[in-house]
Amino acid sequence: MDVSGVVSFIIKIFLPLINLYIATSYILIFYHYHIFMKNKLLLCVTICFVSMFNISAQELDIHAMPKKAYIAEAKAIANTFFTNFKDKKLKENADFIVNSLGATWDETKKISQRNEYLGKFEIISLKPPKGLYGDLDDYDLIEEGFLQGSDRYFRHTYIGYHEGSVLIYEFRFYVNHKEEVTLHYIGWSEKNPFEYMSTADMLLPKY
Repeated sequence: MDVSGVVSFIIKIFLPLINLYIATSYILIFYHYHIFMKNKLLLCVTICFVSMFNISAQELDIHAMPKKAYIAEAKAIANTFFTNFKDKKLKENADFIVNSLGATWDETKKISQRNEYLGKFEIISLKPPKGLYGDLDDYDLIEEGFLQGSDRYFRHTYIGYHEGSVLIYEFRFYVNHKEEVTLHYIGWSEKNPFEYMSTADMLLPKY
């Protein structure tokens, strides 16, 4: 058998196998493409669904504001604080702040912070001329602010009338998952009340 005959014989044997390989490759390519497109479609649907859910969840509720019950509880907290100040129960106020803010503090930090708050209250309570402020005579609520869209975080600002001068007291309240109004921040400032109330962070929506 000459060379051309051998080549012809080989082609006759292997050509069906080559065609079968090509056909199988096409089938596999089509199968994987089908699976890919199916997964891609599922992924697109999932992304669209999640996006729609997130858009819905993130809509701003401009009507949301603290409930009257929350506001009343917050005012009661502040009233207790100022009553203790008037009655010179400074340790009770220090304990209250530490118990409110220090849930994650270790015992060492709680003791340190309690002593620090107590020391600050004692300095405020020093009568003139030894101190600048002295006894607390009275107080007024001068601002109620909240974060637009939230009914669970809000702020009350008071002016305290001390014997020697005034202090601004700021309370921030958080309503936890049990719908309990808790103290989230407390601070006071010697700044002029008009200047303090005109700062950018005080310009929140009012209810």
